Amino acid sequence: MSNSLKKKTLIASSIIAVIILGFFREFLFTHINEQLFALWYDEPSRASDAIPCLKSVDFYTLYYTKWFLTALFSVLFYGVTIGLLKIIFDTSYWKEILIIYGVLIACSVITMAYGYATNTLEETYLLARLFMGVAQSPLVLMVMIPGIWLRKRSS
Repeated sequence: MSNSLKKKTLIASSIIAVIILGFFREFLFTHINEQLFALWYDEPSRASDAIPCLKSVDFYTLYYTKWFLTALFSVLFYGVTIGLLKIIFDTSYWKEILIIYGVLIACSVITMAYGYATNTLEETYLLARLFMGVAQSPLVLMVMIPGIWLRKRSS
């Protein structure tokens, strides 16, 4: 197998892995949120049908598990982004990606802190969640690939 074909195969399989990771994250968080809703309002939940272990977890354990999973998926997407950029461009751009993730996390933390300080947490939570949603998605990768390509092409 030629190096070009190996690289294309690796890129394609990496992209498929990113897609699978994104759908898995969405599946998991959707079901956790439904289970949290059901526990909070003491209603039945279909989430435990898809993920049976959710039945045995209490509300606050599940709630705090979401924070851990948010950090975990952010780290996973950070790593996948670096890996895929390394495959495509032969450079990982880890410093640039680290700065982007640092800004996203800082914006989220500052937004939440502002919400706590001003008692507007309900309004600011959605914005903080948006920043962390970007960190837990392939969006950074989707912006970086054409950005790097354009930068390389113009120099």
